[in-house]
Amino acid sequence: MAEKDGINTKDFLIGGLIGAIVGSAAALLFAPKSGKELREDLNTQVDTIKEKGNQWKDVAYEKGIEISGVAKGTKDKLVDSAGGFVDVVKDKSGKLADTVSKQSKAVKEVVSQNKEENQEAAKKAAEALKSEVKDAADDVEKAADKAKNEAKKAVDEGKDEAKKIASDAKKEVK
Repeated sequence: MAEKDGINTKDFLIGGLIGAIVGSAAALLFAPKSGKELREDLNTQVDTIKEKGNQWKDVAYEKGIEISGVAKGTKDKLVDSAGGFVDVVKDKSGKLADTVSKQSKAVKEVVSQNKEENQEAAKKAAEALKSEVKDAADDVEKAADKAKNEAKKAVDEGKDEAKKIASDAKKEVK
């Protein structure tokens, strides 16, 4: 049995050696390029991939700056729109406060003069105040609607421009 094990090991080693020689010869005969040529091709492809990656990075950076500009412009439009609304509300509130103050003084004066006339003057003052409040409320509502529409328009324009920039970026990368 020892001899049989020795022969098997010896045969195995001889077969492995012959297989290695045949495999090496086949590799040399059938290799499409030498090792040097293969390394040069790999280096060329790596350089191409690096260059393409740098191009994608540059495109992404440029498009990021463009989208940032669009977002800033949209923000500025929204701030302007809101500022206009605030100005209208302040103006109407101030006018309304003045009207209330004047009407209150008129009511006080009338009350001090005579009771019957007071009732009529109070009614007139109340009607005037009611009309002034309604007008102010209408103006504020119009300003709010205008600001809302301007804000929606600014946001929609910003979205459309950002989508266009993103689409252009995809085209440039391809």
